[in-house]
Order: sequence, then C-alpha cells, then structure tokens
Amino acid sequence: MTVDFRRTDIIKFLIVILLGGFATLFHLTTAVSPFSWYPRDNFDYIMEKMARANPNNCRYLSEADLTLPINTINQMPKYNQIPIQVWYSNRSKLLHLHNLALNRAFFFSYILQRLNDTRTGPGLLPSHIYYYFSGAADISSAPNAVNTSGIYMDTNCSYASWYISDSVNTTFPLFAPVTRRLDNWNDETNFLRIPTNDTIESTDMGAGPYSNYTAPWYRGNYFIHDTEMGINFIPDHRGTAIGKNQYATRTRLADIHGNMIESVEAFNFFGPNAPGIKETFLPVRFTRPYYDCGHSNRWIVTAVSALSDYMPRYSPIDRLRGPRMVGVTVTSMDFLRIDFNPCPQSLGNPDYFLAGTARCKSTTMCVPLSGYGFARGGYECVCQPGYRLPMQQNGPFRGIDIEQATEEEYKNGFDCIPISWRQVVPHEIAGDRLSQPGGLDTLAVQRPRRSPWYTAPYEYAKLSTDYIASTVSKALTAFWLRKKNELSPLDEFFHKVDDTVGFHDAKPIEPSHDVRSIYQGVNETCSVTVISKMNQQCSIKQEEESKPLERKRRDFDIPFYSLGNGYTFNQEAYDEVQRLIAHIDTITPENCASKSLAELQMPSGVSYGAEVQFEMEGRVALRLAHFLSAYYQNNIVGELYGNLKASDLIVTMMSGAPLNRFELFGEVYANVLSSFQIVSSGVFFDNQAFVDHEGTTWDLFAPFAYKPTMANQVAEAIDMSAQGYRNYTEQSWFRILKERWASSRQGLEKITTKPFIRSNINGTQVQRYFNFPLFYRVPKYEDGHWTEPYYECDAFFSGWIITYATPFFGYLNNRGTLDFMGVVTISVDLHQLDINQCPQSFYTPNFFKNTARCDFQNTYSSECLHVRDVCYSLNGFCN
Repeated sequence: MTVDFRRTDIIKFLIVILLGGFATLFHLTTAVSPFSWYPRDNFDYIMEKMARANPNNCRYLSEADLTLPINTINQMPKYNQIPIQVWYSNRSKLLHLHNLALNRAFFFSYILQRLNDTRTGPGLLPSHIYYYFSGAADISSAPNAVNTSGIYMDTNCSYASWYISDSVNTTFPLFAPVTRRLDNWNDETNFLRIPTNDTIESTDMGAGPYSNYTAPWYRGNYFIHDTEMGINFIPDHRGTAIGKNQYATRTRLADIHGNMIESVEAFNFFGPNAPGIKETFLPVRFTRPYYDCGHSNRWIVTAVSALSDYMPRYSPIDRLRGPRMVGVTVTSMDFLRIDFNPCPQSLGNPDYFLAGTARCKSTTMCVPLSGYGFARGGYECVCQPGYRLPMQQNGPFRGIDIEQATEEEYKNGFDCIPISWRQVVPHEIAGDRLSQPGGLDTLAVQRPRRSPWYTAPYEYAKLSTDYIASTVSKALTAFWLRKKNELSPLDEFFHKVDDTVGFHDAKPIEPSHDVRSIYQGVNETCSVTVISKMNQQCSIKQEEESKPLERKRRDFDIPFYSLGNGYTFNQEAYDEVQRLIAHIDTITPENCASKSLAELQMPSGVSYGAEVQFEMEGRVALRLAHFLSAYYQNNIVGELYGNLKASDLIVTMMSGAPLNRFELFGEVYANVLSSFQIVSSGVFFDNQAFVDHEGTTWDLFAPFAYKPTMANQVAEAIDMSAQGYRNYTEQSWFRILKERWASSRQGLEKITTKPFIRSNINGTQVQRYFNFPLFYRVPKYEDGHWTEPYYECDAFFSGWIITYATPFFGYLNNRGTLDFMGVVTISVDLHQLDINQCPQSFYTPNFFKNTARCDFQNTYSSECLHVRDVCYSLNGFCN
C-alpha cells in the first residue's frame, strides 16, 4: 500500500510539473489583450510588470521588479541636443520636466552663493515655507505634466537659516522638502468626492526614522544612485572644477525713487553643467521608470539636476572652500502619461524597447500619434507607395480600431489595395477646354439647381406616388364619383414619366400643390370638396406656386483648386505674407527707434498657434505667479513658531519672512537660463504692492532678466522701476490683466497644501505645520494673455517677440480682500514660431492660411501637411 501511495504521489507530481510547464508556455505566447490570438510582445511584458507591483507588496519586491528597462522611453531630452533637434508635442511635457529641474537648480545655486555672507546672508536666505511653496507651484502650474517636485540635500550641506540659534554654522543632517500631488477624492474638505488635482502635500523627507535617502539600503532613491543612467551627482567627489560651470550675471538696480544706480552689480556663480555637443556629462538626467513605493504609489519618471554651493559656507578664508554639488532637484511625472512610438525600428526610432508593437500590415506604413499615453492604439496605418485606401475607408486605419478587431476582422481587413490605372480627362476634351479663354483656371462650374419641391414637408416626402394615387382612386370610387376600372386623370398624372428606356430609369415626379393639399388637409381654400369645381382664384394661386423656383446665377468663376468653402491657395494672402516677411527683415536695432508704433507691431493672426506651441514656456511664468500668490496669501512676516530644543540649544523657528529683491532677481534669472526658448522674463508689481525685507513699501518694483544675443551662460537684469521704464503699468499686457482682475477674482483656482515639517533641527520626527492645511487662490493658464508679435526696441534687448503675461494675487496691508498685485511675464523669439500655411476654415484666425503652393490636381494624395520646426519661414508644408 505504501508503494501504491508513493506511485500516486509521483504521478500527481509529474502531472503538476507538466501542467505548470504548459501554463508557462501558454503564458509566454499569449498577450495581455482582449483577444488571446494576438502574439505576445514587449508591451505585454511591461504591463505584467506594472500590474505586479501595488502598495501592499511593493516593500517586499526586489529592485528589478520595481523598475522598467532603460530604453522603455525613447527620445529623452538631452541638454546639448535640445537646440538642434525637432521636438514634437508628445515630448513637450518631458521637455518641461527637464527645464523645470534645471530651473530650480539654477535658482538655488544662485541664491545660496549670492547670499553667502555671515552678516546679512542667513536672514535673507529662503525660508522653509519658500521651499514648500516653490514645490507646490511646480505642481499646480502643470497639472498634466508634474506630479512630484523636491530638493534632496547632501549630508550636512543645508544650513538652518530659519532657526534662531546661537551658531550660524548649524546644519541639518539631511534636508529634503518634497511636494507631491494627492488624490483628494476622500479628503475631508472634498464634499463632492470628485478628484480635483488641487490638493498638494509637502513634507521633509530628511526627517523621521529611516530617512537617510543617501544610504545604499534606501529603497526608491534612483535619483541619488543610478550609475547606469548617469545619476551620481551627490556625494560630490569630482573636485572643484569638473562638472561645474560658471555663469555671469549683470544687474542694474534702481533706488526707491526710481533713480538708476550707476554701478552695475556683477556676480558670477557656479551652476549646472553646460556641455558641448560631444560631451556626455549632462546637467539633467532622467531615471528609468520606477514604482514610487510608499509615497505616490505610481509608476513615475524623474528628471534630476544638481545644485552647487560654496563649501564650507561663511568662511573668511576663500582658499579653503570651493564649489561643490550639495544637492539635487527632482521633478517627476506619471509614466502612463508619456507617449511611446509603437512603429518598427528606424533611423528616428532606434534601439527602443517598445518598437514594433504596432499591428500595421505589409501594405501600410505606421505613423505614431500623440496624446494616447502608455496605451495601445497610439498610431495609424497609412498606405504604402503604390497602394490606396478602399472606397469604404475614410482616412487611414486607426490603431485603436486594429487593436479592438477580432481575428477574422484583422485577417480580412485593414489592407490597402494596389493602385490601378487612374481615370483622367481625355486628351481631346482637355484640349478643347484649354483652348477656351483662360484655360482650366477659369472654367465655370455650374451650381446644382434645387428642385422646385425642395420645401416639401417631410411627412409627405415619405409617401410614394403609387400609394397616393391608389388612395385617392379608392376615395373617389367609394363616393360614386368615378366608375370602377375607369382610368382616372389622376392615374395618368401620378405615373407620368419621361419617355426613357425602362420605367425604373425615370426620376420620380412629385405631385402638384393641389394634391398635396388634398392629402394633408392644410389648404383650407382648396379642399377636397372643391376638386371638381375649383375656383379661379385658387387655380391661379396654385399655378403660381407650382412654378419652379429660379435663382440668379452668380457671375464669377470658381477655379479648379477650390476645396469645400475655401481655397487651397490664395494669391492675395500669399502676397501679404511676402510683404510681412520683408517688413520683419527691415526692422533692425539700429533703425527701430525711428519707426512708428504701427510699424513695430504685427496684425492679428500672425501669432496663430503660439498659445499651443509655447504652452510649456507660458507655464514657466504661471509657476512663478502661483508661487508668489501662495507666498503673499499665507506668509505672516515676523511670525515665530515654537520653542524647540535641539541638543543643548534652545531654538525658535521663524515661519514668516518677507520676499527680498535677491530672491526675485534669482527667479527671473532662473527662468531665462533654464530654457533655450525664453529670451526674457520679469515680475512687474503694481503701485505700492511690493514691500522689501526691511519693511519699506516701494511705489514700483519690477525685476526683469534677459539673455543677450547668442548667449547661454550670460544673463543680464534691470529694475524696470527705474526712470525711463516706469511706464510698464501702461503696457497692454499689464493693463488688460489689471482691468480684468482688479475688481473681481471670480474664476481663480483654489489650491490646498498640507505641509509637514521636522520637529527639531536634527529631524527626529515629522509633524504637522501649525497652519494646516494652507489655502490660496491662483490663476489658470487660460487666464493669462498672449500678446501679438511686437518689436522690443531697447538699449538692452531688441527683437521680434511674443509675450505671455499672467497675474498674481495677495493680501495687501493686512486687508481681508484678495488684491491684484502684479504680473509675471515671459517672452519668446518670434522666429521660433512655426507657421501653418495649409488650407483652413474661414473662421480660423491664421494670417498664413491658404498660402501653401500645393498642387491638388496632379498630386495623388491631395493633402497639405504642416511641417514642424521650420521656424517662421514660408516652406513649412509638404504635399
């Protein structure tokens, strides 16, 4: 019995092994898709890996289970390739993530080195609430692009400037203010339980137990240690020169009365690296996609950049200190929002993990589409050369339709058919038309004439003439008005057809108005009782109504290249565009001062598409406006928090500190240095809205930074409140926004921030901030204003630009009302704008539409395509 029992166990064991092997083989050959007949590909591999991790088991999974392959995302932005590559709309968010991390690295590198002074520096450095609101502004200004923003400082490299203590050299062991977007569907303040993306959590990741994010055992610190991705900024062992570029700033200041200070403040600081085209050490690196376990619990991608400072700080001996990477700035976005290219590998899609996952057939070509994120179907299949779409197919085959097709539908459809002989006008007929005056270009096109019964009621139109004839005949026979089998004139009337071959070839003839009135009973004068005795007045009226309606033919010719209600090419518009381009070249910095105001402005429609193409640049200004709004609505100057005991020192945290001029100049410097597209940026305060760190109220204050021509490591700034520039409050972009928001704040977006701070300097634990939560109102991107192109003619900056302006708000003079405080602007070069010359509808406000010279008669595709990155030239299309 024992032997039989063992044999049974062995048989069961072998069956389990075989079933497991078959299950594994079946699992490796089937796809995670609605239909099992799909072949398995790399997309299924990633989906299975993403589905494996969740908040309950992520702490027990290995690092390999929490990361995706390195080449999962293609066309990642690289600093030294941004100016020379074409960046499409599906990479604009990744580019914004790159520039935002670089922006914060520039700002904190500038401000930490600019205020490196024992006497005045500690009191003017950014407070802890500055770090929190800065990260919150990064997230709230880009709701669909940024989910996490923060700064991770190296060990003992951040100074406790907002703690009032006896030692100025007191440092934090670790300091990492990180801000994340929260899913607030179950928040105590969200009564409707509808997610709004307006709730943000800020916490110090360097406080509390197990918070040493620099340690190798710390999980999820891919932004600290990932040598395979080139991320090893901190700790810095490179010395004082490698990887640290020096940037030059020149600032022209004005006093409180608007008098320009003659001396120019020159300051050089060390910041992120600015590599050449062949260098590999980049200032911004991207992590591989990873699962953010324990925090956002989502698959994210992070951009990492390094900030620099002099170490040690506050040392009078300069030779003992030097520049050092003291921390990293991180910005993250949801991996599911990033588009991928499923088309086969090619020159523009090399060595990509998800390449070849599209299901286009051999007679078609794959074209990727934007806006689908990480999902199947983000492509379309167009016909190969020599093939055409079937008659019933309207446009290319969509990827979402192919991915949802059954096996039979896929095998029997989604194919292009070969092109046969093309049907054209015979040579003899074409010769006769060409012999006419004007040739084919002036051939008149006959407008189709409407039927005289076009206005017939719908109810009657549904009835056939046979049905009406038989019904009337039966009615006359029933009332003995006609003998049975007698031919009625109505029968001849209803069935009268043209003398053509075949009855079914004849067009149906609709009855006259009198018979319609008989059936419908709508004509009270000519009713059924007067059919045989029709009065003269009714007969005349019916004859007039039965006459066919004629419309006078328009006396103009429609050329052969017409398309719908518009034209594919307009010579007058093309001539206007030529004159506009020539006018742009005539304005130079040497003669712009002698030009009139009308000559320095462009007509409406010239900047068509700027609000879409430069949206992420506009959100840079929106980020600064959100930060200023949050700070001025929640900061209480001079407020002290707690009496904390750290070691043997009794310290007090100063929670309220005013914004100073150094910080505002640093913000506009960071805006222009972190983006190749932005040429200038400014913060323009309204009358008596700015109060400096000394408590003095300024009539006007406007830090404005710009980049000189062909300069990437040099930036200059000026206080626009100086005499000669104080009229910025009369500019159109300032006046329009002030008139809109001066008396009403209806439409502003409410942001909720939940800050958590450290309990003491050493960061023993994390606790709530004493004001919890914080609320403030900010504008949206649509609330800003894009100007028409204009020529900026100044001694410090000249060129054709487009400006985006957005307002910011705060509480002035401790009043309870929210006040308009000023405007934040960014400007981009007009020559970076792509123009669209393809045909568009008459209501589209595009100055360049219908100016593309596409031949719609001889080109088989008959389609005008807009080509990106041509940059304001008249050849941005293809046929």
